[in-house]
Amino acid sequence: MQTVSDQIALRLGYLNVLQGVITRLANGALAIKGGSIAVMTAVLACSLGENVQFHWALFLAPGALFMGFHAYFLQQERAFIALYNHAADRPLAEVVGLRIDAARLRAVREPFFQVLRRPAVVGFHVVLVTCCVAIFLLAKGANRCCLT
Repeated sequence: MQTVSDQIALRLGYLNVLQGVITRLANGALAIKGGSIAVMTAVLACSLGENVQFHWALFLAPGALFMGFHAYFLQQERAFIALYNHAADRPLAEVVGLRIDAARLRAVREPFFQVLRRPAVVGFHVVLVTCCVAIFLLAKGANRCCLT
């Protein structure tokens, strides 16, 4: 039989594990944003070279790829936050299941396309791709203007 202090210790340990997972997922999402900026900047730099055949639509593929990765990490982070909140809101006298399995995550996970439309994802990646396309078009237009 577990005492109340044992239950508190188990609950705190479980919450600490969940908090660690949430922190790693948030760091992963931040790394995805940084990688997105780096790749899009590199694509922009390569596209502006002389005698380079490049179409503005080629910015869409890496932008969509990183947007999908970002949404995935945000989806997982939000699922673990839901598990954390569920465990933290329970009375201390109630025994909380300490398992983290796929079924429990599926039960609290938001649909992927719903997460993909969140302002944190759309606001960052759509603006980044739009800025890269605008800079590309302006730079290519300036080259044509100055060369004629």
